[in-house]
Amino acid sequence: VAGAGPRAWRTLTAYVRGTVLVALIDAIFIGLGLYFLNVPLAVPLAVFIFLFAFIPLLGAVVSGALAVVVALVTEGVFTALMVLVVVLAVQQIEGHILQPFILGRAVRVHPLAVVLAVATGGLVAGIGGAVVAVPLVAVVNTVVGYLRSYATPAPVGGQHGATALGVAPAPPPPPPAA
Repeated sequence: VAGAGPRAWRTLTAYVRGTVLVALIDAIFIGLGLYFLNVPLAVPLAVFIFLFAFIPLLGAVVSGALAVVVALVTEGVFTALMVLVVVLAVQQIEGHILQPFILGRAVRVHPLAVVLAVATGGLVAGIGGAVVAVPLVAVVNTVVGYLRSYATPAPVGGQHGATALGVAPAPPPPPPAA
């Protein structure tokens, strides 16, 4: 527990920081697109996009659709199509470049495991289960990986695990005095 707990906490905080960064980038770029296309409520829509970025799979679709509908109702078909292009472009960049780069390093979980975790979490506990599935899998992966490495036999004469952190090898005994 002394070794796995801090590692699990670091994994969880890295996941949250990475998710916040990706959501912020999404909101900023889609919000800028909305602003330059003169869509009213660009800032509230950007905040909505930021908040919904935390809901896997469904959040991006719902927030993007709301932005397109607001553009359609207030500015017309052409502006709505341009908003759709902006939303799709930003979400494709996010899904194929930002998330693997930022979150891939943070959680060290295979993308297939992420998809299966979100699907399983959604089936078991709905939207809430889908939201907590990836951090839960990341933390479990970190703890199991640590415990697996801790269970391997220690090198001959050496220590390993949480008790070995920061322990330098003992110096050889001094030669006997003559």
